[in-house]
Amino acid sequence: MTIAILIAELVLLYLVSRRVIRSLFTLLYSLLGSRTGAIWIVTIIFFPGTVVHELAHLFVAELLGVPTGKLSLVPESLEGSEVKAGGVMIASTDPLRRTLIGLAPVYVGIGALSVLSYFLSSSPNPYSSFFILYSLFSISNSMFSSSEDMNGVLPFTVTTALFLIAGWAAGLRIGLADTLIAKLASLTAILVQSLCLVLGLNLIVLFVNSLILVFVTPKPRA
Repeated sequence: MTIAILIAELVLLYLVSRRVIRSLFTLLYSLLGSRTGAIWIVTIIFFPGTVVHELAHLFVAELLGVPTGKLSLVPESLEGSEVKAGGVMIASTDPLRRTLIGLAPVYVGIGALSVLSYFLSSSPNPYSSFFILYSLFSISNSMFSSSEDMNGVLPFTVTTALFLIAGWAAGLRIGLADTLIAKLASLTAILVQSLCLVLGLNLIVLFVNSLILVFVTPKPRA
C-alpha cells in the first residue's frame, strides 16, 4: 500500500512540478518585466535540483563507460515559459545504458530525497529543517527527466517490463531478507511523508502565484 502511495505521489509531483516552475517564471517575468532576470532567479531557486539532475546524468554515464562532454549548470535556452537550466553532452550508446543514463536524475533524485527525508524526520533545529525542506522542494521539482533524456527509454522499458512479467508468470521470484524489507518499508514511509509535504508546498506556491498574478496582470480595457 505504501509503495502505491509513493508511486501516486511521484506521478502527481511530475505533473505539478512543471506547473510550479512555469508559474514562478511567469510571475517573476510579470513583476520584473525582464526575461533574463526571471530566468536567473528561477535558476537560483532550483539550482540544487539542477546540480543533482545534471551530475546524475554525468556520473552514471561515466560509471557505465559512456563518454561525456560539456557540462552546464546555467540557463541555455528558453522555450515559451519553460527554462532549461543546464545540460550535459552524452555520447550515443546502447539502449540499456541510454535508459540508465536518461533516468538517472529520477532514481538518484529519489535516493537524495530519501536521505534528506531521513534527516528531516530527526532534525531538532528549525534552521536545518528549513534548509532540508528547501532542498527537498528544489530537488523534487528538478529530478524528472526531460523529453530529450527519454529518447529510446520507453521502448526499452516496455520490453524489459514484458520480460519481467513473463518471468513472474513463469514462477520466478526474488526474495529479500526480512531485515532489509523492514528497513526499506521504514524509509519508504518517511519518503511518502516528505513527498506529501513537498506536494502541499507546491500547491501553496501555485495558489499564491496565481493570486498575485491576478493583481499584477494588467486588465484589458473595455
